[in-house]
Amino acid sequence: MPLIYACIAPHAGDLIAETAEDRNKITLTRQSMQEMGAHLQALAPEVIVIINPHGFRVQNAISVSIAERSNAKWSPDIELDFEMDPSLANAIADKAEEMSVPVVRYIYGASGGPECFIPLDWGAVVPLYFMGHRFENKPKIVHISPMRLLPYQTHYDFGRALGQVVKASDARIALIASADQGHAHDASGPYGFDPASAKYDAWMQDVIRSDRLADLLTVDPALVADGKPDSLWPTLILAGALKENPMKAKLLSYEVNIYFGILCAEFKE
Repeated sequence: MPLIYACIAPHAGDLIAETAEDRNKITLTRQSMQEMGAHLQALAPEVIVIINPHGFRVQNAISVSIAERSNAKWSPDIELDFEMDPSLANAIADKAEEMSVPVVRYIYGASGGPECFIPLDWGAVVPLYFMGHRFENKPKIVHISPMRLLPYQTHYDFGRALGQVVKASDARIALIASADQGHAHDASGPYGFDPASAKYDAWMQDVIRSDRLADLLTVDPALVADGKPDSLWPTLILAGALKENPMKAKLLSYEVNIYFGILCAEFKE
Protein backbone atom coordinates (compact mmCIF):
# COMPACT_ATOMS: atom_id res chain seq x y z
CA MET A 1 0.00 0.00 0.00
CA PRO A 2 1.17 3.60 -0.39
CA LEU A 3 2.98 5.41 2.41
CA ILE A 4 0.59 6.17 5.24
CA TYR A 5 2.57 9.16 6.53
CA ALA A 6 5.83 11.04 6.02
CA CYS A 7 7.54 13.89 7.80
CA ILE A 8 10.67 15.99 8.19
CA ALA A 9 11.77 15.96 11.82
CA PRO A 10 14.79 17.64 13.47
CA HIS A 11 17.17 15.79 15.78
CA ALA A 12 18.22 18.45 18.30
CA GLY A 13 18.89 16.62 21.56
CA ASP A 14 17.22 19.23 23.73
CA LEU A 15 13.86 18.48 22.13
CA ILE A 16 13.62 15.59 24.58
CA ALA A 17 12.32 17.57 27.55
CA GLU A 18 13.31 15.00 30.17
CA THR A 19 17.01 15.60 29.47
CA ALA A 20 16.93 19.25 28.31
CA GLU A 21 18.85 21.81 30.35
CA ASP A 22 16.21 24.44 29.60
CA ARG A 23 12.73 23.18 28.78
CA ASN A 24 11.57 26.69 27.90
CA LYS A 25 13.64 26.74 24.71
CA ILE A 26 12.48 25.48 21.28
CA THR A 27 9.01 24.87 22.70
CA LEU A 28 7.39 25.49 19.29
CA THR A 29 9.37 22.68 17.70
CA ARG A 30 8.82 20.33 20.65
CA GLN A 31 5.09 20.94 20.31
CA SER A 32 5.27 20.15 16.58
CA MET A 33 7.14 16.92 17.30
CA GLN A 34 4.48 15.90 19.80
CA GLU A 35 1.79 16.74 17.24
CA MET A 36 3.48 14.66 14.54
CA GLY A 37 3.86 11.79 16.98
CA ALA A 38 0.15 11.88 17.80
CA HIS A 39 -0.79 11.97 14.11
CA LEU A 40 1.46 9.02 13.32
CA GLN A 41 0.35 6.96 16.30
CA ALA A 42 -3.28 7.35 15.21
CA LEU A 43 -2.34 5.79 11.85
CA ALA A 44 -0.96 2.64 13.54
CA PRO A 45 2.26 2.19 11.53
CA GLU A 46 3.75 -1.28 11.35
CA VAL A 47 7.14 -0.04 10.10
CA ILE A 48 8.92 3.31 10.25
CA VAL A 49 11.69 3.94 7.73
CA ILE A 50 14.03 6.55 9.15
CA ILE A 51 16.52 8.42 6.97
CA ASN A 52 19.31 9.52 9.31
CA PRO A 53 22.05 11.88 8.02
CA HIS A 54 24.30 10.59 10.81
CA GLY A 55 24.47 6.91 11.70
CA PHE A 56 26.78 4.48 9.88
CA ARG A 57 28.00 6.05 6.62
CA VAL A 58 30.35 4.75 3.96
CA GLN A 59 31.96 6.50 1.04
CA ASN A 60 30.16 6.34 -2.30
CA ALA A 61 27.12 4.32 -1.15
CA ILE A 62 23.86 4.75 0.73
CA SER A 63 23.85 2.65 3.90
CA VAL A 64 20.97 0.28 4.68
CA SER A 65 20.98 -1.68 7.92
CA ILE A 66 19.79 -5.28 7.73
CA ALA A 67 20.28 -5.89 11.45
CA GLU A 68 17.51 -7.42 13.54
CA ARG A 69 17.35 -4.93 16.43
CA SER A 70 18.39 -1.39 17.32
CA ASN A 71 18.83 0.35 20.63
CA ALA A 72 20.15 3.42 22.40
CA LYS A 73 20.77 4.36 26.03
CA TRP A 74 19.90 8.06 25.83
CA SER A 75 19.93 8.67 29.58
CA PRO A 76 19.66 6.59 32.75
CA ASP A 77 15.88 6.78 32.42
CA ILE A 78 15.44 6.75 28.62
CA GLU A 79 16.36 3.71 26.58
CA LEU A 80 15.08 3.08 23.06
CA ASP A 81 14.77 -0.44 21.71
CA PHE A 82 13.24 -1.40 18.38
CA GLU A 83 12.85 -4.56 16.39
CA MET A 84 14.02 -3.93 12.83
CA ASP A 85 12.64 -5.19 9.52
CA PRO A 86 15.56 -6.72 7.58
CA SER A 87 13.20 -8.15 4.96
CA LEU A 88 11.94 -4.70 3.99
CA ALA A 89 15.47 -3.27 4.23
CA ASN A 90 16.76 -5.90 1.82
CA ALA A 91 13.86 -5.29 -0.57
CA ILE A 92 14.67 -1.55 -0.63
CA ALA A 93 18.36 -2.27 -1.25
CA ASP A 94 17.51 -4.78 -4.00
CA LYS A 95 15.31 -2.27 -5.80
CA ALA A 96 17.94 0.47 -5.47
CA GLU A 97 20.55 -1.81 -7.03
CA GLU A 98 18.14 -2.59 -9.89
CA MET A 99 18.02 1.18 -10.49
CA SER A 100 21.85 1.43 -10.41
CA VAL A 101 21.93 3.23 -7.06
CA PRO A 102 24.99 2.25 -4.99
CA VAL A 103 24.04 0.78 -1.60
CA VAL A 104 25.79 -1.10 1.17
CA ARG A 105 24.00 -3.39 3.61
CA TYR A 106 25.38 -3.71 7.11
CA ILE A 107 24.88 -5.35 10.46
CA TYR A 108 26.65 -4.89 13.80
CA GLY A 109 27.60 -7.48 16.39
CA ALA A 110 26.37 -11.02 15.75
CA SER A 111 25.11 -12.35 12.43
CA GLY A 112 21.68 -13.06 13.90
CA GLY A 113 19.70 -13.18 17.12
CA PRO A 114 19.56 -10.71 20.03
CA GLU A 115 23.14 -9.52 19.51
CA CYS A 116 22.54 -8.63 15.85
CA PHE A 117 21.75 -4.97 16.51
CA ILE A 118 22.80 -1.45 15.63
CA PRO A 119 23.33 1.40 18.10
CA LEU A 120 21.18 4.45 17.40
CA ASP A 121 22.64 7.97 17.55
CA TRP A 122 20.85 11.29 18.04
CA GLY A 123 19.83 11.47 14.39
CA ALA A 124 17.54 8.49 14.96
CA VAL A 125 16.88 8.71 18.70
CA VAL A 126 15.27 12.16 18.76
CA PRO A 127 12.66 11.61 16.00
CA LEU A 128 11.94 8.05 17.15
CA TYR A 129 11.51 9.18 20.75
CA PHE A 130 8.46 11.16 19.61
CA MET A 131 7.38 8.83 16.81
CA GLY A 132 7.48 5.18 17.79
CA HIS A 133 9.28 4.77 21.11
CA ARG A 134 6.25 5.44 23.29
CA PHE A 135 3.60 3.93 20.99
CA GLU A 136 1.56 1.18 22.63
CA ASN A 137 2.03 -0.96 19.52
CA LYS A 138 5.66 -0.25 18.76
CA PRO A 139 6.50 -0.37 15.04
CA LYS A 140 9.55 -2.02 13.54
CA ILE A 141 12.11 0.27 11.90
CA VAL A 142 14.36 0.39 8.85
CA HIS A 143 17.44 2.60 9.26
CA ILE A 144 19.05 4.27 6.24
CA SER A 145 21.86 6.84 6.00
CA PRO A 146 22.66 8.92 2.90
CA MET A 147 26.14 9.76 1.65
CA ARG A 148 26.73 13.43 0.88
CA LEU A 149 29.45 12.73 -1.68
CA LEU A 150 26.91 11.12 -3.99
CA PRO A 151 24.98 13.26 -6.50
CA TYR A 152 21.65 14.77 -5.53
CA GLN A 153 19.98 12.69 -8.26
CA THR A 154 21.31 9.47 -6.72
CA HIS A 155 19.56 10.22 -3.43
CA TYR A 156 16.36 11.10 -5.25
CA ASP A 157 16.55 7.85 -7.24
CA PHE A 158 17.11 5.89 -4.05
CA GLY A 159 13.97 7.52 -2.69
CA ARG A 160 12.05 6.41 -5.76
CA ALA A 161 13.27 2.84 -5.22
CA LEU A 162 12.20 3.05 -1.58
CA GLY A 163 8.83 4.46 -2.62
CA GLN A 164 8.22 1.68 -5.12
CA VAL A 165 8.95 -1.00 -2.53
CA VAL A 166 6.65 0.66 0.00
CA LYS A 167 3.85 0.91 -2.55
CA ALA A 168 4.14 -2.81 -3.33
CA SER A 169 4.16 -3.82 0.34
CA ASP A 170 1.11 -4.86 2.33
CA ALA A 171 2.51 -3.26 5.50
CA ARG A 172 1.53 0.11 6.93
CA ILE A 173 4.76 2.06 6.44
CA ALA A 174 5.72 5.61 7.45
CA LEU A 175 8.84 7.59 6.51
CA ILE A 176 10.81 10.04 8.66
CA ALA A 177 13.46 12.28 7.14
CA SER A 178 15.62 13.22 10.14
CA ALA A 179 17.01 16.63 9.23
CA ASP A 180 18.47 19.78 10.70
CA GLN A 181 18.78 22.87 8.54
CA GLY A 182 21.63 25.38 8.19
CA HIS A 183 24.33 25.10 10.88
CA ALA A 184 25.98 28.53 10.58
CA HIS A 185 23.45 30.84 12.26
CA ASP A 186 25.70 31.94 15.13
CA ALA A 187 29.31 33.12 15.19
CA SER A 188 29.89 31.33 18.49
CA GLY A 189 28.70 27.99 17.08
CA PRO A 190 31.09 25.29 15.85
CA TYR A 191 30.64 26.32 12.20
CA GLY A 192 30.76 30.09 12.68
CA PHE A 193 28.35 32.51 11.05
CA ASP A 194 27.36 32.59 7.40
CA PRO A 195 24.23 34.33 6.03
CA ALA A 196 23.86 31.37 3.69
CA SER A 197 22.31 29.38 6.54
CA ALA A 198 19.35 31.76 6.82
CA LYS A 199 19.07 31.88 3.03
CA TYR A 200 19.11 28.08 2.75
CA ASP A 201 16.54 27.69 5.51
CA ALA A 202 14.21 30.23 3.90
CA TRP A 203 14.56 28.41 0.59
CA MET A 204 13.77 25.03 2.18
CA GLN A 205 10.66 26.45 3.86
CA ASP A 206 9.49 27.86 0.53
CA VAL A 207 10.05 24.51 -1.20
CA ILE A 208 7.89 22.78 1.40
CA ARG A 209 5.16 25.43 1.54
CA SER A 210 4.80 25.39 -2.24
CA ASP A 211 5.07 21.56 -2.38
CA ARG A 212 7.89 21.66 -4.94
CA LEU A 213 10.24 19.02 -3.55
CA ALA A 214 11.66 18.35 -7.02
CA ASP A 215 13.36 21.77 -6.70
CA LEU A 216 15.78 20.14 -4.25
CA LEU A 217 17.56 18.65 -7.27
CA THR A 218 18.50 22.08 -8.57
CA VAL A 219 19.71 23.78 -5.38
CA ASP A 220 22.92 25.79 -5.71
CA PRO A 221 25.76 23.61 -4.33
CA ALA A 222 27.51 26.76 -3.06
CA LEU A 223 24.45 27.61 -0.94
CA VAL A 224 24.55 24.11 0.54
CA ALA A 225 28.30 24.26 1.19
CA ASP A 226 28.09 27.68 2.88
CA GLY A 227 24.81 27.09 4.71
CA LYS A 228 25.99 23.76 6.14
CA PRO A 229 22.70 21.87 6.46
CA ASP A 230 22.40 18.13 6.92
CA SER A 231 18.79 18.21 5.73
CA LEU A 232 19.25 18.17 1.97
CA TRP A 233 20.15 14.51 1.50
CA PRO A 234 17.45 12.93 3.70
CA THR A 235 14.90 15.29 2.16
CA LEU A 236 16.00 14.32 -1.36
CA ILE A 237 15.31 10.69 -0.47
CA LEU A 238 11.94 11.73 0.94
CA ALA A 239 11.20 13.64 -2.27
CA GLY A 240 11.91 10.55 -4.37
CA ALA A 241 9.66 8.40 -2.18
CA LEU A 242 6.86 10.95 -2.45
CA LYS A 243 7.21 10.96 -6.24
CA GLU A 244 6.01 7.36 -6.05
CA ASN A 245 3.53 8.02 -3.22
CA PRO A 246 2.10 11.54 -3.72
CA MET A 247 1.13 13.44 -0.59
CA LYS A 248 0.38 17.03 0.35
CA ALA A 249 3.00 18.98 2.28
CA LYS A 250 2.36 21.05 5.40
CA LEU A 251 5.02 23.13 7.13
CA LEU A 252 4.34 23.02 10.87
CA SER A 253 7.14 25.10 12.39
CA TYR A 254 10.60 26.58 12.03
CA GLU A 255 12.99 28.16 14.51
CA VAL A 256 16.72 28.50 15.16
CA ASN A 257 18.19 26.47 18.00
CA ILE A 258 21.35 28.38 19.01
CA TYR A 259 23.32 27.92 15.79
CA PHE A 260 21.22 25.62 13.56
CA GLY A 261 17.76 25.73 12.05
CA ILE A 262 15.10 23.16 12.96
CA LEU A 263 12.01 22.55 10.89
CA CYS A 264 8.97 20.27 11.17
CA ALA A 265 6.81 19.33 8.21
CA GLU A 266 4.45 16.49 7.50
CA PHE A 267 3.03 14.89 4.38
CA LYS A 268 -0.38 13.27 4.16
CA GLU A 269 -2.69 12.02 1.46
